[in-house]
Amino acid sequence: MLIFLNIVLVLLLIRLSWMDLTKRVISNSTVLLLLMVIIPFSFIHHSQIFFLPALCFLFFGFLLFTLGIIGAGDIKLIAVLMLSIPTEQLISFFFLTSCSGLLLIIIGWLFFRESIRKAGLPYGIAISLGFLMNWGLFS
Repeated sequence: MLIFLNIVLVLLLIRLSWMDLTKRVISNSTVLLLLMVIIPFSFIHHSQIFFLPALCFLFFGFLLFTLGIIGAGDIKLIAVLMLSIPTEQLISFFFLTSCSGLLLIIIGWLFFRESIRKAGLPYGIAISLGFLMNWGLFS
């Protein structure tokens, strides 16, 4: 069961990243599927779900969204992934996500400048990479 959940989680993050790259959309259906995988994933890995940090970020993220700083799909994705990240790993998760975002910005600026300028940065990729690196680092 654990291997199956891990594979499905990685495949969903790859699908979500590809859709964000090609369409600049993080679909609600993919985030919902991810939620259905993250809950048992968190129970298996940590014996609990970390609701409070996820809800706090959802609230804070809504404020960032209303200010036009971050997209709603990115907020939903981070909140769902945070359900499986222990509180002591949150700084690491955000740091790794930021590093992935910086790499994404550099690659985008070098090779896809016009696309980034027109459609924005597909930050779902950085969020997914940050989560996977954090998971790899602490598992």
